[in-house]
Formats: sequence, structure tokens, C-alpha cells
Amino acid sequence: MKKTYQILLICLMIAALLASGLPGSLVQAESEQAAAPKAEGSADALNLLEKTYSEKLQEWSEVPIIPNANIIVSPAKDVENAALLVSLQDSFNYGQETLRWNKDAKITFDIHVEKTGLYQLAFDYYMLDDSILPTEGYLQINGQYPFYESRHILFPSRWENKPLAEKWDRYGNELLPRSQKVKLWQKVYAMDSSYFHMEPLKFQLKEGLNTVTLVNTRGELLLGDVRVEAPAQIQTYENYLMSFPAEETGAERIDTLLITEAEQLLYKNDSSIRAASSRDSKVTPYETNKLLLNMIDAGSYEEGGQSLTWELEVPQDGYYQIALKYLQNTQYDLPVFRRIELDGVVPFREVDNYAFPYTKKWRNETLGSEDKPYQFYMTKGKHTLSMTVNLSHMRPLAEDIFAKMREISRMTLEIKKLTGNKLDLYRDWNLLEYMPELDKQLSSWADDLDQRFEEISLLNPKVKEIGEIVNLKLASKQLRSLAKDPNELPNRLNLFSEGSASASQLLGTLLQSISESPLALDRIYVSQDGKLPSPNAGFFKKSGETVKRFFLSFTKQSYSSSNKINGELEVWVNRPRPFVELMQKMIDEQFTPESGIAVKLSIMPDENKLVLANASNRQPDVALGVSNWIPYELAIRNAAMDLRQFAGYEESIKRFSKGAIIPFSFEEGVYALPETQNFWVLFYRQDILDSLKLSPPDTWQDVVEMLPELQRLGMNFYEPLAQYKGFKPFNATTPFIYQFDGELFDESGMNTAIDSEQALEGMKFMTDLFTIYNLPQDVPNFYHHFRYGTMPVGISDFNTYIQLKAAAPEIANTWKIALHPGVEKPDGTVARWAPTGGQTGMIFKGIDYAEESWKFLDWWLSTPVQVEFANLMQTTYGMTFMWNTANLEALEQVPWPEEDKEVISEQFKWVREPSRVPGAYMVEREISNVWNRVVFNGDNPRTAIDDAVVRTNREIMRKMEEFGYYANGKMIRPYPVPTISSIDKWVERK
Repeated sequence: MKKTYQILLICLMIAALLASGLPGSLVQAESEQAAAPKAEGSADALNLLEKTYSEKLQEWSEVPIIPNANIIVSPAKDVENAALLVSLQDSFNYGQETLRWNKDAKITFDIHVEKTGLYQLAFDYYMLDDSILPTEGYLQINGQYPFYESRHILFPSRWENKPLAEKWDRYGNELLPRSQKVKLWQKVYAMDSSYFHMEPLKFQLKEGLNTVTLVNTRGELLLGDVRVEAPAQIQTYENYLMSFPAEETGAERIDTLLITEAEQLLYKNDSSIRAASSRDSKVTPYETNKLLLNMIDAGSYEEGGQSLTWELEVPQDGYYQIALKYLQNTQYDLPVFRRIELDGVVPFREVDNYAFPYTKKWRNETLGSEDKPYQFYMTKGKHTLSMTVNLSHMRPLAEDIFAKMREISRMTLEIKKLTGNKLDLYRDWNLLEYMPELDKQLSSWADDLDQRFEEISLLNPKVKEIGEIVNLKLASKQLRSLAKDPNELPNRLNLFSEGSASASQLLGTLLQSISESPLALDRIYVSQDGKLPSPNAGFFKKSGETVKRFFLSFTKQSYSSSNKINGELEVWVNRPRPFVELMQKMIDEQFTPESGIAVKLSIMPDENKLVLANASNRQPDVALGVSNWIPYELAIRNAAMDLRQFAGYEESIKRFSKGAIIPFSFEEGVYALPETQNFWVLFYRQDILDSLKLSPPDTWQDVVEMLPELQRLGMNFYEPLAQYKGFKPFNATTPFIYQFDGELFDESGMNTAIDSEQALEGMKFMTDLFTIYNLPQDVPNFYHHFRYGTMPVGISDFNTYIQLKAAAPEIANTWKIALHPGVEKPDGTVARWAPTGGQTGMIFKGIDYAEESWKFLDWWLSTPVQVEFANLMQTTYGMTFMWNTANLEALEQVPWPEEDKEVISEQFKWVREPSRVPGAYMVEREISNVWNRVVFNGDNPRTAIDDAVVRTNREIMRKMEEFGYYANGKMIRPYPVPTISSIDKWVERK
């Protein structure tokens, strides 16, 4: 592989020499190629795939909608599906045989229509699994995806809050109920999974026979009938009133206000929608000295398609007004929208996309128009009211932003072709000679953004400019500035497409923002007279509550580290309150009754103060959620306890990756255990790579070989070094050193080893990726580029995984993860070494309850406890609260997709954290400096490394002397550098 790199380097050098001799002709040739119409094979990333649903609707504008169409198809009767058949007895009272649709199962059925037209598809289904992940799949018609959105069809579950046996925590605060899945037959239309289109998807079916294929990508359910229907039209409010009896003059009206607390749900379609505690005294229920669940948390009720349902009961037939007490102070000046249904249907068009304006304080919103409340007819008895997050008003803006980002990306590629992707502030470019419409194009984009800004501003005519969409103005301003002097664009790409303040990044941030629609709810009012209580407390009530809380602040505070009680283990947790509440409940229900050891959790004020707490003898017994570099700093200062001394340590450590233990090792001891663990894997867009006939790269050689094809089409590969501005941390640089068999330190620990031939080869390749192979040097947000297809493959971590799972539903079935690219060895194995980071648990020295602390730490990190906690976190708080446990046995059981767990588990075999020695921070800093010198200044790698070694060794010697390992030019005592081999020596593995 090394020889291949050398050959490529020589070729590129020859090309560079030719270019330097013929600059005019070369640039002109490149510019002519750029200015020429795109060849059929030169389409950008998105054009490699199917058209979007919006584009297909325009294409189908002349295709008729067939009225009154209602065709019922039973896939269970198709012989091709016989292997999936479920008997009538096992079909949960459906009344006929059904099909079991599980992972990778394919169901096909034929639909015969008499006329070509647009139809909707609805499915009867019964959820079988207990996973919190939605069941999903893709849909094809006649062997083809009809549009891009058909790659991801969701089958949502219904959830309800499960009452708790014990409703209150040890401090008297109300605990959050757990969600449980309701299993029943449901009906769902094929929908756009991003819910920018709120109406069911329309499919063109040709006259005669059409074959529909459904393939499961996750989950398990029973599939009943499929209904082919004509798109329904929602009636107007005027027609709605005409369909019910007119209200009789003088009829008796009830004057009672019917109140439903919003947090008292009947059911929801997302387990993560949850109640929260508000300290506003007018939010009910409320107590000064307790935290009560009294509202729907806005942050959990903001994603397109999320739905809540309540049960209402009215005492008599008649017309009623419906009002909601809400708070929407997140989307500045921008209303949020909800679809409102009564008894499962939208009663009239005016509430299909109802606006809830921005408000800084709680507000009563009576559903109506221009101060005239809508009248909803309800018969005596129980009814259901549902509210669904509706993003359709934001769809035109989202599509326009997406298009502009694609165009900006394409133009950036053309500019880099002309300039050779070299930034030179002292060189003038004449871009207009080769791109004569450049200034007009930039101005046109700015005009489009300004027009879109005006259109969105109509949603709130009371303000001059909507603050939430100010990024449109900022991006437009930058584009106009660039249009004034387009020849300077190569030197101003940081304002155009690269960097956190670029026009492209501003639009990407806005796109994420408008995909969210948060709304907090306190109460639902149903009345006939429309009289409602004030939504906010008056001055005197607020003042009284402030005084009460002031005096209560001097009393015992929940989860505070200042209230240590004798006889209880004091455990500091460096996590938010929701984590701590759930952990304390599990401890009180399981650990304390089983062990007899009382444990009090406290929210850690600042993990950096652990050293100070130990110095003042106020340290806790155990600390959880501690960054993985802190235990070493405490151990070398004799403040942490060696865990190897405890019985059961040998069994406990087998649960974790050996390489993850390295940073907790000091001399012959281990001073912490990993609690959570990050991972670095390859993310790739299967849809785009398939279109390009490319496979996900397995080695770095594969990466190099796929780059020309990606870059030819305006795409690229993402390497995490591009995420960091100036300083490149170990987690981004050490993979190249370890994969090429290099080391950070020599065996004595007194010198760095980054000047070895192996380390030099790895660091040279690390810089070649950016200087020779043209990887982007600055990528503030890989998630956006991956989502929009400009970087369809790259290396990233757990945070990106969560973002894609939670906030990119439109590409849910089109991306996958694979093992980290590595270096192939002579025996055929691929070295994929990469660090993980994460958080740890540790025990402090000098405490009274050492054995009890170890029993607690061992219990908390055990497999059953980690699995239960992971399930509870995800069920209660949603996908963004996935628990990345470091316990390898627990990882196999957490509610993640099986194929992803297999990849992550395999990658964890290649975990290798940097060894810790006094002065290691200087090695990290100097490796970063080497990268910057080589990539930005063009320095020779060997020279840069030699200079780095001198500075690093000087600092290591200084720190070794400080900690008593070195004095008077001699080593006083050896410093053992921890490695995976030393971890193995300490544990006798089975």
C-alpha cells in the first residue's frame, strides 16, 4: 500500500510541474470544462437518486384523482406471501388471516385499478414487538421507487403512560411515569416520514395491474388489508356547521368549565413525549416545595408527526368551544402549527394546520378565527381530542434551502477546480472570465432568500421581521457581499460554503431549526360560555412565591451534594437531573433492598472541582459520569482508589474493551471503570454509493481509490480532523499512528516515540489526505453534509449516530454504518485502532465505605442494570437519550438496530485509548502542530516531527521530575507505560 501511495504522489507531482509551466492553458481548460453543460454522468448527488415527492407531484399535475375510489386488497391471499402467513387464530381477532412482517421480509401484492390516477395507500397493522423503535420499511411500485420518500415508510406505535407503584421520589417530587406500548389493530396511511407533507402520499397507479412491494427494514407487525383510496378533501368550517343541527334559541347552556390537564394523556404516538415540571404557580397542579408534573414538555413535543390524544367528556349534546393553555417561547416570533382532530378526524379545514403564535408567557388560545371561536359539535359522553405536529407550512422554505445548499456546494466544487483548491491571499483570480454569470447567480440566490423571508414573515404580520428566520437575511447579505466582488470568492469561501459562519452553514442551521415545532401545554378547556381563568399569576402571587422559595433555599435541597448523611454512600453524578432521578429510583428499588446499602445521588456541580473536593476532604465516595482523563490525574496525586484490590474485579473488567482501560491505568493499578463509551465508525449513504456502483471502504486504500469518483461529482469523504479548527485532539490523530503500528511513547515513558518510522508513516498519510487527496479541511457539521448528500461517506461518532436517528427521518433507510477504515496487514487483517472516550466511574481514596462503594459501582456497571437503564432512558426520553453503555454484554441487549450493534461491537474490539504519562498533553499538542504545519504551511513532515519531539521530551522530563520519577539527569524509578498487553497480564481471561 505504501508503494501505491508513492506512485500516486509522483504522478501528482508531475501533474503539478506541468501545471506550473502552463498555468493559463490549464486553468482555461478546467474552466471550460466547468462552464460546459454537465454530462449525463456528471450529475450531483441528489440527481443520482429518485425525484422528490414534491417534484413528482409537479410531474403528475395532469394525472387525475379518481373520486370515490375504495379498493381493498388482502396480501395474505397472495400465494407469493405464503411463507409469512399467520392463521386466523393468531391474528388477534382481525377476522381473517394476516401476514407476519419482520426484518427483511418482503410482501408483494397486486392492485387492479380501472383508471390511471393518483391514489393513497392505507394499511391495517398490529404491532408485535415491544421495541421503542418504530417499525419501518420501504415501498416500491412495479419494481421502482415512485419517489425518494417511498424509501422510508413508518408504522407508528401507540403508547400510554404506565402508572408507577411509587409515584414520588425520596424528596417528595413526582416521578415521571413510564411509557408502555398499546397493542391493537390500527390503520396508517403511507406518509412522508419527515412530515413536511402532512397529507398521505399519493401514488400514481396505471390502468390495469400494479404490483406493490413492501420490504421491512426494522420491527415486527401483522399486516392485514391494504386500502387503495382517493385522496380525501376536508370540508370548510361553514360546511361543518351545516352538517349538524342548528343551536336552538334559548336552549339551556352549561356554565361549567370542563378542564383536562394536558399531562393526563389518553395515549401518544411517541414514547418520548413526556410531562415536565414548571415552577410557575399558575401552572396546575403546583406546590411550592415540590416538583409536580404539570405540563407537556415542549422539547419532547416538537418533531413532525408527533401526536397527543386526550379524552374529553361533555354532559349534553351541543356546540362547545375548545381552548388550550400553552407556552411557545422557543421559535422567536414564529408560530408553530398543529393538526387538530376530534374523534379521530379533522372536523374542518381551518384546524388542519392551526397556528399557535410565539408568546413569552403562558397564553389561553381559544380555537377560532379573528376573535370568533369555532363551535365544535359534541354529543353527550366521551370524545377524543388529538393534536399532531404539522410542519407543512415550512415545507416550501425547507425545499428552497435544500436547493440553495446543493447549488452552493456545486459552485464551490467548480471554484476549487479552477483554483486547484489552494488558498493564496496574494494571488488574483479572474473568475468572471470563466464563470461570467457568477455575480448574477449570487445576487439571484440572495433575491430568492429575501423573497422567502417575506413569505414566511406573513405568518406573523404583527412583527417587521421574524427573528427565528434571521439566518435567511444573514445568508442573503453574505451572498450580496460576495456578488460585489466575485473574483475574491476563492479567498472568501469561509463566508460562502466553508466554516460555521458561511452562507451554507447559516442555511443548514435554519433548516434544522424549522424542522422543530415545540409547544408546551398546561390545560385544555371545554366550555359553552368561553370564560377562562387568567393564564398567568398576578404580581402579588408571584412575589409571594418568590419569598417562599427564597426561604426554602436554606433547607435541604434534592440531589444536592451539600447534604451528606452519615451511613449513606455519597455518589456524585455528572449528568442532568432526569438521569439522576431515574438512577436514584433504580437504586432505591433494587440495590438498597438487595444489599442493605443506602445510596444518595447528588448532581455534580463541576467535575473539574473533584481535585479540590479531595484536597478539602469533601470528596464523595463514588463519582459517575467523570471524563476519562480525570481518574489518571487523581490517581497520580494519590486521590483515587485502585480497583484491582477488590474482590470480583477480574470478573467485572471482562465486561469492557481492554483498550478502554488504558487511560485509567497508573503504575500497577486501575483507578476507574468505563461507564459510557463513544465509538468512531464509518457512516455511508447506501443509496448514493449504490448509484455510483461504489462499496463502503474497508481500508484507507479503498478510501483513496473512491475519492476521484466522489470528487468528480462534487462529493467528498469526511475525516474527523476537519471538525476541529486549530487544535487536533488525540481522538482524531492517534488512529493513524496506531493503525500504522506506531506508538506515542517509548517503553520507559521518558520520551515520545512519534519520530519512529511507523508513526512517521501514519502521520504522513494523515496529512496526505488533505494535501494530496483533497479531503476538506474545515467541516463544521458533517451531519448536514451527510444528510444532503454532499459527503455521502465519512467517519464520525455516537453524536452523529443519534442526530441521524432522531433528526433525519427522510434518509432513515438509506444510510448505514460500517467498521472504521484501517490499514491492511500482511496476514490479511485490517488494523482499525481508534479511541472512544466516554465517561467513567471511580472510587475516592480516604473514604469510610470502600467495600460498599465497590459493591455499588460493580452493581451499577453490571449487565442487567445497564440494560434496564438503557431501556428506561430511551422509552422515557426518546432516541436522543440512547445510552451508550461501555458494558459489551449490555450493548448486545440495548434497543438499537441489530445490524448497527454488530458493527459497534466489532469496532469495540479495536478500541485503543492513548496511554497516559506525565506530560502527555504536550504530545497531543505537538501532533496537532505537526498537522497544521504540514497542511497549512507546506512544511516537511519529518522536519515538523523532529521539532515536535524536542519540545515534547523536554516537557515530559519536567513533569517526570515533578512527580518523582526523574532527578539530576537520571531516572529514579521506572514509569510503566500502560498498554493492552499490561491490561491482559492483570486479568486471567477465560
